[in-house]
Amino acid sequence: MQQIILEAQSTDGKPLRAIFLPEKGMNMISYKKGDIEVIDQSTKNLFEERYAGLGALIGPHFHRRRQESIPKIKDENLFPHIAIVKAAGGTDPFSHGIARYAPWKAEATKNKLKGIITGKDTWNDIPLAQLEGQNFKMEFEATLTEKGLSIHLSIVSDTDSLVGIHYYYALPNGKGRITTHVQKQFRNEKRELVDIPSEWSFDSQHKLNFNLEQAADFTFRPYPNPLDGIILLETDLYSLRTHYRCDCEENCWQLYHPKESSFVCIEPISSQDPTHPNLSVSSLDILLEIL
Repeated sequence: MQQIILEAQSTDGKPLRAIFLPEKGMNMISYKKGDIEVIDQSTKNLFEERYAGLGALIGPHFHRRRQESIPKIKDENLFPHIAIVKAAGGTDPFSHGIARYAPWKAEATKNKLKGIITGKDTWNDIPLAQLEGQNFKMEFEATLTEKGLSIHLSIVSDTDSLVGIHYYYALPNGKGRITTHVQKQFRNEKRELVDIPSEWSFDSQHKLNFNLEQAADFTFRPYPNPLDGIILLETDLYSLRTHYRCDCEENCWQLYHPKESSFVCIEPISSQDPTHPNLSVSSLDILLEIL
């Protein structure tokens, strides 16, 4: 299996390294500064079983499609993970989009990776457009510099779509805290747009402090600039700043953390409501800094 390894040196002189598997959905299986690994390696089994876990992508769709919109696959044995998904009660064989499963075309230098995947590409002799239900072109560019890992994601598709990252960040000792500025309304686990609860640490300046002792499956939008989000994750071992930008207000970020799990996902996405995207052309720029 081909690995692409990007390397650089941080501003404080420590080595930076990111490892990608373009043939396995462009999954980022490792991101390190010195000896500090920020990707939760305990999720490797999820990745090997059904392409979840580690550093997965999102696109062209988010989470699970409606049953009636999922294309039929004549021979599901071509994709062994589908049996595992179904055994766990899943209905979408390619949850979060075909781009996190199928092989990407990629080229790389020491510190830069460029990848592309389209609906005309095939996987096990089946066009990806047939598996996703529409034609599309997604592009991925990652550059590792002294500041951190810069990612550009874009998509052009026949129908509404989106792009995003779904990286599983490690929580040493199971502890962590999120600090960010967000709009006062968010989408809860039922996908309802509601006000941030009064019991949360959310002040008049829209600063949110969220303790990861509690579970989360929430959608937030940045404040005060709706096109520019900054999310700080602090753990016992490292801190990680996610800074993303989008060209329009069709963007959000998802916070996903099952209670008492070993990871948290901070997911910039090019749609205000990921379950109902409105654009067929969108992009994101993301900077991930290990502090």
